[in-house]
Amino acid sequence: MALRLRVTWRNAGSPLLPDALSDVQATADDAPLPLAGSSPGRREFVIPAGASRVALSARFSAAFEAFEDVPAREEEVLSVDQAFDVTGGGTALSPAPDPAFGQAHPLVDVQSAPGLALAQVKTDFVDITPFWMAYAGYTDEYQREHRPGTELVALGATAGDPKIWFASIPEACKAPPDGGISALVFYRPEGYAYTRVDQRHEMFGLNRYLLTPDPSPGASFWARDVFERDPRDQSRWVYVRCGFEEALAASGRAVVMLHPWPSGASFGAATTASLPGLAEAALRFLCGAQKVGFGQGGPRLGKLGLAGFSAGGLALWQALAANKDRVSEVFAFDARGIAKNEALLVRWLGGDASRRLRMTGGHQLDANAALQQKLPGPSKEARLTRLPPDKSGYLPGANPRWDHVCSSLEPSEKDTYLHADWVWHQFAMFGGFPEAGEHAAVTFLQRFLEESEL
Repeated sequence: MALRLRVTWRNAGSPLLPDALSDVQATADDAPLPLAGSSPGRREFVIPAGASRVALSARFSAAFEAFEDVPAREEEVLSVDQAFDVTGGGTALSPAPDPAFGQAHPLVDVQSAPGLALAQVKTDFVDITPFWMAYAGYTDEYQREHRPGTELVALGATAGDPKIWFASIPEACKAPPDGGISALVFYRPEGYAYTRVDQRHEMFGLNRYLLTPDPSPGASFWARDVFERDPRDQSRWVYVRCGFEEALAASGRAVVMLHPWPSGASFGAATTASLPGLAEAALRFLCGAQKVGFGQGGPRLGKLGLAGFSAGGLALWQALAANKDRVSEVFAFDARGIAKNEALLVRWLGGDASRRLRMTGGHQLDANAALQQKLPGPSKEARLTRLPPDKSGYLPGANPRWDHVCSSLEPSEKDTYLHADWVWHQFAMFGGFPEAGEHAAVTFLQRFLEESEL
């Protein structure tokens, strides 16, 4: 019986996986094998009798026409190389370990049937970073101000929504101690609407979270580490940068931060029971691209955490409700909907003593306090963090970081800004709250990561 190798991949109809740019080849003992069958998402090869070693090479590219000032471009989005030993007297293929992974390639699943080896290439996500950097505004700002210690990868989902995800990868994920890599999924407020990868995108709203505040007085008003005036209309600008990349790197946690990129306010499947599988698929792709999990036999999704800021809390609570048995920790940065989701949060925290809820407050100070009162048991203080505990956290002298953020204000403005919950709201995403006696504070995110079990 002739031995056949059938290579398949999912979502072959996606614009990110055009069949004409899917280059799938195989060799037997280094001799090229002709195609024995081909269709979208499928290639077949016949292994000649007597062969001892088969090698599969798969290269997937995407191409888009010129758009506005961006010329037409083609980029490789996924690549796989996998060797096989011919076994069973020439009737089966056995995947050979790849030294780079310590096992078979993490993006290739192999099953065998009599005379047929089925190799499925996992194509749920592909790397669209070059396309994003070409189509999005403010990418130059990111490339100029990004600090070493993390890597940003733009992921294209080949099926479903959201079509674009981002992965922030700290160095600790390159060789995690036990091979387990946790994921922290962040839900942000509503963004612009989009339907394709090849359209005009906007990175300003991502930079705001990822990049570190610039203390230089000459920095752009939106990049400062204090409340700065917008010179265009003289209004105050309370978009203080949040420093996510610095927090991830400094925490030392082997946690990939995933940013499903909403279209408008819709996060699609990222708020459904599909989320753990999507996070696992993203980690698997990143391992196959040698971004995470070096030498660990491939990644496994460790713990799953959720985070949300402001109106992103609405998506956060949807995701928690759909995945309450899988989620280990929640970081709620002044997240909307705390009061309406009290019952969900009490049930979730009560379902496992290891779960943790960490909250900051501006608009939600009272809702956060009310939730804490609803939690049963003497251990609730250890399982729930809320910073600051009340409005006194925004009084002058209570928090050095808050005092610094407000240090640029004119005396006539201080009453308005120091006591406005809409200003506290911005600080609740960026700021830090020092322990007693400290003169400086890490950001809330860094502190939560350092204290977490993710």
